[in-house]
Amino acid sequence: MPAFSEFIKHVGRGEKGRRPLTQDEAREALSMYIDGKAELLQLAVLLMLQRVRCETGEEAAGYIQALRDHVDDEWQDLDIDLDWPCFAGKRRQPPWLLLAAKLLAQNGIRVLLHGHAAVDAVKYQIESACPALGIRQAETPEQAKIILAHDNICYIPLSAYCEPLVDLLALRSKVGLRTPLNTVARGLNPSAAPFAIHGIFHQGYEKLHAQAAALVGDANMVAFKGEGGESERSPRTACRIAGVSSGQIYNEEWPTFLEGASGKHGEINGNYLQQVWSGEIDNNYGIHAVVSTMAIVLKMMQVCPDQQSALIQAQQWWDTRHQ
Repeated sequence: MPAFSEFIKHVGRGEKGRRPLTQDEAREALSMYIDGKAELLQLAVLLMLQRVRCETGEEAAGYIQALRDHVDDEWQDLDIDLDWPCFAGKRRQPPWLLLAAKLLAQNGIRVLLHGHAAVDAVKYQIESACPALGIRQAETPEQAKIILAHDNICYIPLSAYCEPLVDLLALRSKVGLRTPLNTVARGLNPSAAPFAIHGIFHQGYEKLHAQAAALVGDANMVAFKGEGGESERSPRTACRIAGVSSGQIYNEEWPTFLEGASGKHGEINGNYLQQVWSGEIDNNYGIHAVVSTMAIVLKMMQVCPDQQSALIQAQQWWDTRHQ
């Protein structure tokens, strides 16, 4: 086994000598830290060097594999259709993605939401809105099974399925920058669901997510620049997707769905979302966000064959949600 410093040397040498880690090297490096064979300072240096030039798909894939090795196999017994990581939080809009997830669950698609509330304390975190919408939280696979059997949807915190990553994500507050592990957190897919939806903050990272997913053997997923970095489409702009379909990487663009709308909203909380769900309040932007986000999922899962039919189906489900 190489010394951890060798991984740092590979990434941090001069311009002509440095190189990215291979997938196997990245997996070994993070595994060494988790197993107590490397110090946090060493890992932090490695991650920051990768951050400066942007992590590669192979590096992200290796880190995903290392962390998946520490996820309890019982999470994979949940029989989930759609993995939905929520690691960004919201600042300008409520988390409309929860209404999309709730509606998918109502129509028979089993959804596992997961995230980490402390990843960005400044933003409104997704799990904070779940109680108002009746989306229950589980701490163990047994609890999740019970909730899913009744609701088809459940939220689990990162601490319940991958404890080592909790402290590692806290590096962001210490060094002032995101690390490659912020990318990796979205790709863990703890239940090994056959479909996944990732939101990213910076355009271009969607391709990295797709590359990493393909390298770790995930069959179907989509990644796109979401509102506030979350896995929620902004209907105000065109949406460029990088994804994996049956193991093959592809790219796709969805045109603007709502022209001329404002991107800001005053009330960012779960109670407001519940009022929109119940029909007490009408929010044009929110409904378009829900429908357009849900349509991406329906097309990815091949419930609908193309964009237009997916948008029509999503709108119908929204319009008939109380029937």
